Amino acid sequence: MTEWSAEAAIAGCPVLPWSGSAWRCHGRKYAGDDAAGSLLVTGRYHRGKDTFNEAETWPALYTALAIHVALGERLRHTTPESLQRIKTQRFSELEISLQRVLNLCAADGCATHGLRNTGDADLCHPIDYTKGHQIAALARDLVEAIIVPSCTGFPEGNLIIFPDRLDPASTIRVVQTIDPNLSIDWREYESAEKSTPTPSPS
Repeated sequence: MTEWSAEAAIAGCPVLPWSGSAWRCHGRKYAGDDAAGSLLVTGRYHRGKDTFNEAETWPALYTALAIHVALGERLRHTTPESLQRIKTQRFSELEISLQRVLNLCAADGCATHGLRNTGDADLCHPIDYTKGHQIAALARDLVEAIIVPSCTGFPEGNLIIFPDRLDPASTIRVVQTIDPNLSIDWREYESAEKSTPTPSPS
């Protein structure tokens, strides 16, 4: 069995310009095009200060190619402890134009090296981002962004942008923001219901 390598994984994947709409689900304290939060906490395709020395970190703007993928990614990364953060999430639609994007979902390149979302435990592992980091570190020397499969299983995929690698001609613009109501405090309603007196039979 051939040993896996990031070089082999991206060897057959095309590099092309990319323009279109993408979505982010993010905390409301950040603007839709702000990747600053990524430097604080490590993710699948970037390294943050929580785990790595500052010299080893790099930012990434995680976007999804459909709004339901953005929601799915947020739900996948929600723990019981962080469940209340759902109520402070914002969706931002971005209009994006990039000059050099590595498409890891192109038919042959992704299929050959297992980069499609086929349940690969290494590529979609909840906490082990080793292969993702290797791919991103290599790609950052070549391109501004990568298109990758979403571990949600939705087919549209994700666009991961490296903002410190943007070409001068590339643009990212926030088109709209949505602040949805995604949580209900059921305990509040249950308490209110229990405290409501039962009407006496007439």
